[in-house]
Amino acid sequence: MHRVVKLEGWTSPVVESVTHTTFEEDGSTLMRPDGRWDFVMMKTAAGVLVLRTGLTTTAVTHSFSAGDEILSIAFKPSSYMSLMPGERMRDEGVVLPDAGQGRFWLGTDVLEIPTFDTVDRFVDKLVRGGIVEDNIVVASVVSGHPMAMSERTMQRHFLKTTGLTYKAFTQIERAQKALALLQQGRPAADVAFALGYADQPHMIRSLKAIMGQTPRQVATL
Repeated sequence: MHRVVKLEGWTSPVVESVTHTTFEEDGSTLMRPDGRWDFVMMKTAAGVLVLRTGLTTTAVTHSFSAGDEILSIAFKPSSYMSLMPGERMRDEGVVLPDAGQGRFWLGTDVLEIPTFDTVDRFVDKLVRGGIVEDNIVVASVVSGHPMAMSERTMQRHFLKTTGLTYKAFTQIERAQKALALLQQGRPAADVAFALGYADQPHMIRSLKAIMGQTPRQVATL
């Protein structure tokens, strides 16, 4: 059992969402690929860890204890950090060094560990300091209105910024849509057809590989 609170009423050109999760009992949860990279603040009995995670391509099981908290700042796929580019961070999570007194090291910068109430100031500092920037080429592709460019240029920008090829990114997006439809109770065969999978077995294999669950497992949650 866990409680999730999403930050509402604040928008950012580089942030997709902010969530604060409190776990009320021991257990584990499946962290699925979502096409975003994150700053994650993990609060446990041992203290607070700050992680920088890249885009993931497979689901990862996270174990937790009662009382643990996670503050996750999910950044849009078009945003990037030159210090930790997407191509280097794919399927990686790096614990950032503790600087003491509620701060951490990010390269040569010392930053305050953000809370749910200070996320906006934290992100603003990242943007104003040039630590996080937006790749307008990738933003245009993700929005469905790509700028005029060659296929090679697009792929180069996409891979360096996100760490994924555009094809891999769209496969994750499609798996997300399939998951949402299955959770709504839609028949697996209908979902496979609606989302352009070759057939139902193709969708089953894709969901198992990317999201860590079959349609039947998703439907019984």
